[in-house]
Amino acid sequence: MVRRNCVFLLLIVGCAISQFVGAAIAADGPYAGATAVPQQYAAGFNSITEAESRQILTTLVEGEMAGRGTGQEGYLKAARWFAGQLETCGFQPAGENGSWFQNVPFFRMATVPGDSGVKVGDAECISGGQLGISNWSGSLQTPLPVTLVRLGEKRPEIAEGAFAGRLVLVQARGRISAEDDWVVRGKPACLLIVADEGRVRNEAVNRTEQAPAAFPVAMVLQSAAAVLAEKCGAGKDLFNPSESKESVLVHCTQVADVRLKVDREAIDVPNVVGWYPGTDEKLRAEHICVGAHLDHLGLQRGELYPGADDNGSGSTAILQVAKAIHAGSVKPRRSVLLMAFCAEERGLLGSKHYAANPLRPLSDMICMLNIDMIGRDEEKPDEPATENRTSIHLVGSQLESTAMHNMVLQANQHVGFAFEYDEEKTVAFRSDQASFAEKGIPVSFLFGGFNPYYHKTTDNLEGINFSKIANAARLDYLVLMMAAEHGRFEKDVKAAAEKKQ
Repeated sequence: MVRRNCVFLLLIVGCAISQFVGAAIAADGPYAGATAVPQQYAAGFNSITEAESRQILTTLVEGEMAGRGTGQEGYLKAARWFAGQLETCGFQPAGENGSWFQNVPFFRMATVPGDSGVKVGDAECISGGQLGISNWSGSLQTPLPVTLVRLGEKRPEIAEGAFAGRLVLVQARGRISAEDDWVVRGKPACLLIVADEGRVRNEAVNRTEQAPAAFPVAMVLQSAAAVLAEKCGAGKDLFNPSESKESVLVHCTQVADVRLKVDREAIDVPNVVGWYPGTDEKLRAEHICVGAHLDHLGLQRGELYPGADDNGSGSTAILQVAKAIHAGSVKPRRSVLLMAFCAEERGLLGSKHYAANPLRPLSDMICMLNIDMIGRDEEKPDEPATENRTSIHLVGSQLESTAMHNMVLQANQHVGFAFEYDEEKTVAFRSDQASFAEKGIPVSFLFGGFNPYYHKTTDNLEGINFSKIANAARLDYLVLMMAAEHGRFEKDVKAAAEKKQ
């Protein structure tokens, strides 16, 4: 414990002073084949290093921030630390009431394990620790007959009120919620949704304006659901994901003793918002937004989800961009709005809140650069991670503006990434740039691809590609500086696509 705290303090100091010594640290450099960076950008570009990326990410992952779970104390510590780092880089607070923060209203819902569980007879089939997040608050303790449902590709027809007075345990291909039309029509007395470990958490944070479910609902681990299914005579394989192509609905004769307690508490969770004024008086009101989500899963059911890649890596990269702006011999003519978003893991809620309640006019936002999960190399069935050491997905840059896309390609000549493109748009709207793209703002999203550590407790520092983090920061620094000189991007891509249709 003592050693860990000492390391943490040293890292804080190292990060605080790095702006002064960045130039002295040997630059790791871009990838092979990259051309020399323009001289006016060289000082800022070369200040970005793997060594400093490691320092920053280590602080975010192994310090006192405990996985930076939305609404958890670890996230609040991370937000305060991040704001302090921006201040050392010459940024100004651009949040509410002269602060570094834009508070986003949430409520915290926590399933109380000791007061929750499901029994059939004397057998505890589902313990409280196997029940997770819920959009309902209150207490339930009652016997209910059980209905087991596996929803396949085609959902079975059900009558209005088919689940009235029953506990419904459901697994679906794709996601299902208490707001699903199929569930609402059935009117269950209590709904348990089978989910993987990454979704079953004892605690969740949701937006205040989200209406609570009309009936008790919670997530349940697949392993626990299998125990209940077997106890009810439906077989332990009913909820095996590999067997879920066909729908199965079983009204069991067994009655379960259902206990569920969910507490609800109103809280505020901050976006971190910093402003670096542009040097051109005529262009200063216009700005480039650079962002990444700071949150991860945090502490769930007593386990720590560190979130080194998701999204400690992106948070590290944008902080490196901030330090590069400060270290650069040439400052951007347009202003820079740098944002560490909260609650991306809860549905892009932090960035959605900003887009709906901007602290600077969205009409003055020239473009938005987002970075998410760039710390690990993508692993594919036919392509090991070792083949993707220098590759990265460029997402969204073609949604609104050809000129925006071409600028990223031009900047990359000095970095040397092998770009992959999200042709099917599978991730185009799964990170925070989507909140701005929906407002018609040109965006660029750097994404490293999925890997086996995604939303796992093993997403730690082991195996992190610090070269990729540093080069993602170098790329976005160049794009930012070039965009600060560029005129407004013509929004031509979407219109052209519509014409083709």
